[in-house]
Order: sequence, then C-alpha cells, then structure tokens
Amino acid sequence: MAAFYSDELVSEIVAANDIVDIVSAYVRLKRSGSSYMGCCPFHREKTPSFHVSADKQLYHCFGCGAGGSVIQFIMNAEGLDFPDALRFLADRAGIRLPEDGGNANEERHSRKKQIYAMNRDAARFFRECLLSPEGEAAQTYLTKRGLSGKTIAAFGIGLSPSGWDGLLKHLQKKGYDRSLMVEAGLCVQNEKGHTYDRFRSRVMFPIIDVRGNIIGFGGRILSGDGAKYMNSPESIVYDKGKNLFALNIAKKSGRGYYILVEGYMDVISLHQAGINAAVAGCGTALTREQARLIAKSPVYLCYDSDEAGMKACERAAEIFKEFETKLRVVTIPDGKDADEFIKKHGGEAFEELLKKAKTVTEHRLDMLLRDVDLNDASQKIEMMGKAAKLFSGISNAVEREIYIERLAAKSGISAQSINSEVRKVNAKNIRKEVSGELRKTVGTAQGGQKPRRRSLAEASLLSMLAESEKVYLKFADEFTPDSFSEDIHKQIFNHICTYYKESIGGSCADYLLKALPGNEKEVSTVLMAVQNVENEMQAAHDFAEVLRNEIFDEKLQKAQSEGDIALISELLKSKKQKG
Repeated sequence: MAAFYSDELVSEIVAANDIVDIVSAYVRLKRSGSSYMGCCPFHREKTPSFHVSADKQLYHCFGCGAGGSVIQFIMNAEGLDFPDALRFLADRAGIRLPEDGGNANEERHSRKKQIYAMNRDAARFFRECLLSPEGEAAQTYLTKRGLSGKTIAAFGIGLSPSGWDGLLKHLQKKGYDRSLMVEAGLCVQNEKGHTYDRFRSRVMFPIIDVRGNIIGFGGRILSGDGAKYMNSPESIVYDKGKNLFALNIAKKSGRGYYILVEGYMDVISLHQAGINAAVAGCGTALTREQARLIAKSPVYLCYDSDEAGMKACERAAEIFKEFETKLRVVTIPDGKDADEFIKKHGGEAFEELLKKAKTVTEHRLDMLLRDVDLNDASQKIEMMGKAAKLFSGISNAVEREIYIERLAAKSGISAQSINSEVRKVNAKNIRKEVSGELRKTVGTAQGGQKPRRRSLAEASLLSMLAESEKVYLKFADEFTPDSFSEDIHKQIFNHICTYYKESIGGSCADYLLKALPGNEKEVSTVLMAVQNVENEMQAAHDFAEVLRNEIFDEKLQKAQSEGDIALISELLKSKKQKG
C-alpha cells in the first residue's frame, strides 16, 4: 500500500470518481466500442493510443506504457504524490480523509505538514522584517517598482534580513529542528556542519501551490554580489518544474485563460493592474509538467522581446503544441517586458495587446520577415526556405493556405511558388521517415540486433494500411501474409484485411488491439510507426517500394546461394520490366 490510508477508504474514493469523467477533463475522448480513446496526455502523439476502460476503471497508453487507476492518472496529470492525489479525489467526491493513519508513509506526511507550517512561519518572519526599520530599503525598492501596499500584502512579499542566522534563530524558537530547515531549503549546512540562512538581504516572494500551501521562496537581491534571483531548492513539498508562480490566484480569476510571463514582477504588476490571470515559471525554463497545469485553457505567451525571450517563447510553443492548447503570442512594443509596459501604459493598454495577440504561426512569420531585406535576393531565398519548413508543419490545409497567401502578399513571392517549396519539404520529410527516423519508433529486431530494413518497411506499410482505407484499397491486393517476414506482421496484415472486408466498426487500431490480445506492445509499435505524414498515399507508395525491393533482394540472394540460374534470370528480367 503506497499511502497510510486503509484499503477500504482508498477503494471508496476510487469508486466515487469515475475514471472517464476524470480523464475527460484532461483528454478529448471518443467512444470506441466499450472503451474510450484519445491522444495520450503524457507523451506527444497524433494517432490516438490512449485507452480508457469504463468497465475496468483503468487507463493504458499503448504508446508510452502509462497506465493504472484514477489515482495514478491524477498523480501523473497533476504532478502529485499518492497521498495528495488521494486528497484531490476525496475533495472532489466530498469524502473526508482522516488526519492520520498508520503505516510507513505517515512519517513523510508528517514532515510535509511540518515544512508547510515552517514555511508559513518563515513567510510571516520575512513580512515582519520588511515592515521593520531594517526593511526601509526594501520598501523603497518595492515602491519604486510601483507596487502598492495592498499588492505587497496580497502576495506575501517580505524581506530576508542581512544577518547569517536571523531566520534560523526565529524558527528554532518556534520549535523547528535545524535538519528540517535544511531539508526545506530555508537554511544551508556547510562542510563543517555550521547551519545558516539560505536567503539574506533579499526581497522574498512566497511560492504557493493551488492548495494554498507555501512550498518555497524566490528571493531578489537588493544590492551587492550574488545571483539576481535565488529560488528554494527542491524538497519533498517543492518541485520547481511542476509548479507555477501565482497559479493559486490565476485559477480563481474566472478569465478562462492564462498569461504566461517570465518573471515574478511581471506577474505581480499584471495582477495589480487587474489582469489576474498571469503566471510564471519558478526559475526554470518551461517544463511539460508546468504546461500541463494550464494547457486545458487558452494561453497567452508574453515573453521578453530580446533573443532569449524569443527562444523561450519558441520552446513554450512547442511544448504546448503537444497538448493542442489554443495559443496566442503577445508582442510588447519597444522591447519592454510586461512589468515595464504596465508601469508606463497601464492595464487597459495591456488588454489591447491581448486583443492584438497573434497565433504562433503569425508570430513566426513576423520573426522571419522582421530582419529580411526583401530587395536582397539571397535573403529572400533563405527566408523562403525557412517559411516552407514552417508551413510544412501545418496539417490543416485551409490554415496553411491562409498563411501562404499572407506571406505571398507581404513578400511578393507568388503563392504557387511557396506551395511548390512546401511540397518539396514534405517529400523530403517522407523520404526521411522511410530511410531513418522510423528506426527509432519501430525498435530493434529480436535479440537486440540492429533494426532490419525489411522489418521497418513492413511495419511502416502496415501502419499506413491500418490508418487509411484508401491506402488499403490501393496496395493490399499486391501483398499477401507471406510478403511479411515476421509472424506478428503476418497476423496484423490478416486482421487489417478482415477489418476492411467485413466492415468492422470502430477504428482499425482498436480492432487490432482486441484481435491480438497479449500482443498490445507489438501492435501499438506498428500502429505508431508512422505519424504526421502530409501525403499518405505518397508515403505508402514509398514504404511499399522499399518492401518490394527487400523482397526482391531476398529472393535474388536465395537464388544465388542455390545456384538457380533460371530463377536469377527471371528475377532480373522482371525487375528490368518493372523498372
């Protein structure tokens, strides 16, 4: 048992939370027979391989292997440990949990409660220091940054004193042990065993989780040497890659969207201006776990306009793409950040920036055109190559056409020429799929040997046959089960034929998983072998051609080894006629 609650209580909580209802809040599910399917929230995919069983109250992803009950799902989706996931579900179902239990994890839970309490006392101590005579310089700094007393109080902003052990002594008086202070990251112990405060002479920003617990701190230096910002290290209550600053407030804003900015002051300035949907990372580049916390709602990316900010924006856009989040990019004029803009122009002007926010593709086009001299042929050609790569990644044909027309109008390059370059990029991507990248998805041959080209070709073609009836009708009659060298591939081919010939309902993928029980991993490997192909018929043709060549080479090698001159002559003649 992974928690200190009884089996009976855990079962009651699980029974009160239907897994389909829970997962539907994170994943777009579609009924497929007696189960549900969708794209896995825990890894990037386009072809759904994430299954939820209402009957068994279990989920499983045949792509990445994630699976379990509703508790494991919430642990992964919300970045919680077992007890906190159980509390999450208990609160949702209106079930009251006992304060304690009786197994080995009670000690860990007790430590977490002590750290939450200690962090709260530390925040009060920092607040008192800010309001003391020692806090005069910090108060002046905050006033100059345009923060009101109400805002300072609302965010619990404080000051860590200049001495080496002010917080340590205060917490000792409260009865906290030094080892717990070190574990929580409030204090540091050096090699000689001396313990001292981690934060000194810094404006302190409490980091609060969505349940209202203070889990860590960010400290901004006032003067002297040292990093501009220092954050609490990770602990049993704080994982900086799984939390967002001010999410506890933004979740309650009622705006229906989030604004992701770079720094604490950007967040605080926006909130003070009444735009209380802003959040920020906790001293790290955006992680998938952080993105997942807000990915269900539309997100405005509002990063600095410098090179580092643009790179961070690109990284964030790629991460949110995995969750199919509705994204907009806010461009702040004159290279300012959100904090500077708010101070100069106010909240209403920022609201106007939100209205003018662009899609990620529009933003990327602007970045491509920003520094290009369209009168310079070489620059224009280089820009066109980058634009073609950008457009090739847009799967929606209408959307792609709209952006191609926009680029044509701005650049003077005809839409026909741009489309031609995009087709070249797509063709190149398909050839790459055939020759190399699929080796990573299909895996290795039995015994851990180097992947075989024929096995790759077989899996790739089967994947396309299962994906499209149009492809099946075009290519299936050319091949038989004996065209495939691996036993599981023969079985999959037979079942694909059965699926289409007998017009079996549901997806072909779901049918294959059901038809080949015990072979889910092998089947899902084939189903996931080909993804994000722009021209499915061309891709299938390429895969089929590779398989034809492999079959021919195998027959020729066998004929040569057996000295069958007649067969060799027949094969070469046939090859010449087809080629």
